[in-house]
Amino acid sequence: MGSSVRRKGQRLQVWKGSEKISDLRLFDLERLVVVGPVDFSTQALALLLDRGIDVSFLTTRGRLRGSLVSGQSRNVYLRLAQFDRWRDADFRIAFGREVVRGKLTCQRRIMIRYERNHPGQLEPDAPDRIQELVDRLPEMMSAEELMGLEGAAASVYYRQFGRMLTTVSFPGRKRRPPPDPANALLSFGYVILTNEIAGLLEAQGFDPAIGYLHGLRYGRNSLALDVIEVFRQPLIDRLTLRLLNRRQLGPDDFEGGEGGVRLLPDSLKLYLQLYEEQLRSPSEGKESPTWRRRLDEQAAALKEMVMAGTVAPLYAWEE
Repeated sequence: MGSSVRRKGQRLQVWKGSEKISDLRLFDLERLVVVGPVDFSTQALALLLDRGIDVSFLTTRGRLRGSLVSGQSRNVYLRLAQFDRWRDADFRIAFGREVVRGKLTCQRRIMIRYERNHPGQLEPDAPDRIQELVDRLPEMMSAEELMGLEGAAASVYYRQFGRMLTTVSFPGRKRRPPPDPANALLSFGYVILTNEIAGLLEAQGFDPAIGYLHGLRYGRNSLALDVIEVFRQPLIDRLTLRLLNRRQLGPDDFEGGEGGVRLLPDSLKLYLQLYEEQLRSPSEGKESPTWRRRLDEQAAALKEMVMAGTVAPLYAWEE
């Protein structure tokens, strides 16, 4: 933060005042997340776009200011199909059911895995209550009913999430503003991941603002919010638990007060580094695709669904 990025040949250099603090090879970059006030030269931005590296600009509190996306797809036929599917109520509700099914399945799975390693710490019937809600999905006939069922599951899940945290207190899921370290990490991680998914959807040719479960809202990437649901627990929630429970981050890494807390600059750098490591790690064992590859595959699978007009199950975390 408070730095400038310049181009030097086919590399990027990061400067703070008259001191060069980093020298980046483009070969090492897949996307760039910029947090806070950072100046970019026109030549640096042009090089990033030419190389297909998307750039996301966030405030220090994790709010997305905007993105630069390289080479947007010209697949107008996909966009037409996306609009047609949005007008198709049967497609929307079928897709919404799969989104909620995937999310609740991941919530249940993370609880079962935690209970296996830490018996007796969670409410004993919590996974069964989530499964009961999954079993009710065929009864849900509107987005409002699906969101209500999702909310009921969240009430169960986040109580267990608080029990999984061993080093900090968790007052339940609170977003705007996040009042504690765990909520701050969840919110920030969700913002980064949603934005990355939005870039992948644009690269496929989608309009990320037109969602099926999350619908339409001015300025919101609703389709990206649909897709992220099955990745929240295995990616961001597990990362949050690991960082806090292993004391890689703790209360001293945050600043703020009643207006919300946020990571200190050096701790933010560490978080972004570990987030990137998480995305590059295998999703389900040594030989499995990375999590970033799973995101690519889900965007491509969604494209096939929309073009065919049929709904298939979303990616299911099986580790």
